[in-house]
Amino acid sequence: MLSFADESVSGKAQTLPFQKPDGVDQHILSILEQNGRATNREIAESVGVSEGTVRNRIERLIKDDVLRIVGVTNPARLGLNTAAVISISGELSRITDIAESIAEAQGVVYVGYTTGNADIIALAFFPSNDDLTDFMTKTLAAIPGILKAETNIILKPVRSLFPASPVSVLSRGIHAVSAKN
Repeated sequence: MLSFADESVSGKAQTLPFQKPDGVDQHILSILEQNGRATNREIAESVGVSEGTVRNRIERLIKDDVLRIVGVTNPARLGLNTAAVISISGELSRITDIAESIAEAQGVVYVGYTTGNADIIALAFFPSNDDLTDFMTKTLAAIPGILKAETNIILKPVRSLFPASPVSVLSRGIHAVSAKN
């Protein structure tokens, strides 16, 4: 039986070390990617293991930060019709401050350091192209140290399992319907 902790002689729980996901874990993860509401029973039947095994595996995957159970929203249905990938180049001594400022900006759901032509990549959702323009010309322009920003608008998403929810964009102050409309 898989357990998260062993009781030692002293009675204190000892955490097991991280285990790389195996084939059973991968199968469970693929089912959850397709249907995050699948029951342990449904998963167990598909994988060919017991419900208890599924439950324990999911708990371990969550504890090990391999899996987060979240709802993935449809940005367009929330009125966020413009999705943009923004590549940012900046002064090297300010990269951390730039990334942190961008991460706090309304509309931004992902920020990461990169190699190549840009130092930082951001993914952001906006109600309209006008709102993206305002973001570029007001929000980004006000962040010290940015040397260049290149924007690519996503015309049509093909697959999206992005963990950050556009709902968080809405809750941080961007309204689903642009004030200009």
